[in-house]
Amino acid sequence: MKLSLQYASLIQRGLYSVADVILFIWQLPQNIIGLVVRTFFSISLIRRAGSVRIYSWRFSSGVSLGAFCFVCERAPERVIAHEYGHTRQSVMLGPLYLFVIGLPSLVWAFLYGRGIIRGDYYRFYTERWAERLGSSFNSFLQPH
Repeated sequence: MKLSLQYASLIQRGLYSVADVILFIWQLPQNIIGLVVRTFFSISLIRRAGSVRIYSWRFSSGVSLGAFCFVCERAPERVIAHEYGHTRQSVMLGPLYLFVIGLPSLVWAFLYGRGIIRGDYYRFYTERWAERLGSSFNSFLQPH
């Protein structure tokens, strides 16, 4: 509730453009989950990339949810860029992101992490595409 009031206050003061608001709504399912994670987990803001906020958390995996990226502490630049690539997928797919990218990527990571699937992690379509999108935006990532 506090975060939603914070965003409402920023919108009222005109600090978000109409495009930012539309983009937030376009990715609403991911952004709601991202806000919940942001609210209930111990995280630190480490980077900003446009409207995307990149946070570190204590978990060993990375997750991208709309305008929110969560990466492990001391994540290498490649991981940050990769997760940023997933945010670009979210912008492109909007409400379909969780079904087209999120769920398949989660299942892939689970199976890969358990050793059920071997080989190159980035050969799966969700990860390969995120790598490509993230690498083209790597120079856009700015330290907090």
